[in-house]
Amino acid sequence: MAEWLAYVIQMTMWGVSIDLLMTEHSWVVVATKFFAVCFLFYISLKLWFSAKDHLPGTSVGITVPDLFVATLTNPKGLFFVSFVAPAGTFLSLNSYLPFMMLFTTIIFPVGLVWIAIGAFCGRKLHSIVSGRFLSRAISLVIGLFASGMLFNIASQVVIA
Repeated sequence: MAEWLAYVIQMTMWGVSIDLLMTEHSWVVVATKFFAVCFLFYISLKLWFSAKDHLPGTSVGITVPDLFVATLTNPKGLFFVSFVAPAGTFLSLNSYLPFMMLFTTIIFPVGLVWIAIGAFCGRKLHSIVSGRFLSRAISLVIGLFASGMLFNIASQVVIA
């Protein structure tokens, strides 16, 4: 719930700012998409180089306030606003509310599945899927995803 609330706050702030700016400065959309892609490349590289083998039985706890602040301060909300939300979504309640309801109906099940997969891997596959292997695999997926988005941005700029 804390993560969802942080996403809603962050996405609303980013969305309103971008939608207001792009009415006079159309380049803002491309710049924010590029910033979001740079963030994903940064996360991918950080995950790749920080991958370490985790010792069995060790875990790091996170509190609800920590999760809220971490989610509120990371630019993933910028990604959702830049690549997922249609332009102008945050300037009208008629488009904002359906978008946020759709986001909510997607984020909760995805979060639950993510938690279940993590718990399963932690219990059943810990010796097979080491922290290093999993971190590097996720890093590659994020990097490939960011590359695809960068291609999307480049094709939009070239066509425009």
